Amino acid sequence: MTKMLDADVLIIGGGAAGTKAALELHEQGLKVLMVVKGFLGRSGCSIFATNLLATPDESPQAGTEEQIHRQMDFLAKYTHYLGDQEYLKQATLYNIREFFPWLEERGLYVRRMPDGTLIKNLPKGLQTWAPKMGTSGTVIMDILRKEVLRKGIKVLEETTATSLLTNDGTVVGATALDYRNGELLIIRAKATILASGHSNYLSLRSTGTRDGSASGWVMAYRVGATLQNLEMQWYHVSDIARPRAWMRLHLYPNPLPATAERAHLHNTDGEFFFSGNMYPDNAAPYYMQLKHLYKEVQRGKARWDGGYYTSYRHIDPKVIEKFIYQSQFYKKLGYDVTRDMIECGLTYHMNVGGIRVNGQTMESGVPGLFIAGSVGALVTGGLPNVMYDGRVAARYAGERAHCLPSPEMNSKQVQVEEARVFGQLRTEPREGYLPAQVKRQIRETMWKYMGYVKSEATLNEGLRQLQRVRTEVVPKMRLGSDTRRFNYDWVDALDVADMLEACELQMCFSLHRKESRGAFYREDYPITDNEHWLCHVLGHQEDGRLKIETKPVDLPYTKPKERQADFFALDY
Repeated sequence: MTKMLDADVLIIGGGAAGTKAALELHEQGLKVLMVVKGFLGRSGCSIFATNLLATPDESPQAGTEEQIHRQMDFLAKYTHYLGDQEYLKQATLYNIREFFPWLEERGLYVRRMPDGTLIKNLPKGLQTWAPKMGTSGTVIMDILRKEVLRKGIKVLEETTATSLLTNDGTVVGATALDYRNGELLIIRAKATILASGHSNYLSLRSTGTRDGSASGWVMAYRVGATLQNLEMQWYHVSDIARPRAWMRLHLYPNPLPATAERAHLHNTDGEFFFSGNMYPDNAAPYYMQLKHLYKEVQRGKARWDGGYYTSYRHIDPKVIEKFIYQSQFYKKLGYDVTRDMIECGLTYHMNVGGIRVNGQTMESGVPGLFIAGSVGALVTGGLPNVMYDGRVAARYAGERAHCLPSPEMNSKQVQVEEARVFGQLRTEPREGYLPAQVKRQIRETMWKYMGYVKSEATLNEGLRQLQRVRTEVVPKMRLGSDTRRFNYDWVDALDVADMLEACELQMCFSLHRKESRGAFYREDYPITDNEHWLCHVLGHQEDGRLKIETKPVDLPYTKPKERQADFFALDY
């Protein structure tokens, strides 16, 4: 039940980075194949994007030094001074000059006032939306999906990549399970672009969907790529506590459309404790919310999984109704947005880190493997950034594909992977664990030991628990059925191996960084230490084991003023 496929360029992932790369490569006349675990443009993390960074004069020719400087200051804090600043500058120029015109030519409607001016937040006008806050990602991905299908680019949906294939250290394609038909695909490609995103469902509450098992990190790591800053996990504070199926519903703390007001957070006793306007120079209040929520939890006036509330009661209800998509969910839950607050809980969200990548070429350091989007470690996502990545990755992957013949495959490696994938297709022992039950044990471990508050003791205990799952639970894992068609247990079983490895890596990276920064908080090291830890934590496989080292961050444009400071006193 295997099938061979050939492509000039293989793209793994169907979000904004992957689709943009596919469209650019198609324009080059190359044979492109997309492998998408869920549905092109309708699953993964890109559909959840909401804010679009605006340009003050709305001109495609915009891009003054002042604008760029402003964006660099913002993005430096956004990435806790760990982002690649040369990359950020180029991505910012793309956002200002090309992102909006390219999408508007294809039908994107960015919300405007009757006089034609863009709807923005007040007074700074840093963000805009298409057409409502909460729908930008859905609308843009719908445009990109249609564009890919209209061009006739080959897309394999409901197909999950299981491994990257190499020959003499060069990536020459991948294996993928088509779980609609139960076929293992052996895909040969001159270049491979990994664009599998970064919002992974690794903890009990998460913005990642079931597709997100951190497979991109793990596949790249196994073929020799270096991972970077995996410890820099972000969390959402303002996702609703219940119903559980709606835990990804985000009540935005960001600047809101057509108003200077922002959402408020209140504790169990109804006392106000946070608004993004407390930090007017910081347009991304996510990690500042965490610092304030931590203090409420310490006071016993909130829990990590609830007991605190988001309020829009102080905001003009016309603004909520006209411009914020989430307003409809208030009604469905029986709430009145003008009167009621909604209980929220912490969710595991995206990651500042990922696969280490050259920000000028999107090369991973492993020949034949390119990275696009937030599976890489350049920045914390954002649709303009990841589409920029897709464009650059397509350029350099295309150059490689144009000048190389089809690579030779390593048949022994293919046989090993075939045995591994089909070896999961077992229903014994009958008293064993279903893959979904094993996944839950992994997520419970991450929730308990890799939450916002961490220490050496909790991380070591978390690693011990993951090892227990690996040695005691996984050997007893079995599927509910051995059918090959639409067997989601089979996909989950493959995910378990990736999740375990990714979670162990995150904990090892977290143990290595001995300070607190951004969304990363260690109770035993509560200082932001720019003197010793303004550096990347890097990890790669050496002799089958993780080797971790550090490398200073290059900061050519903006840098923090403090050598060391109280973590809770900083706004980055």
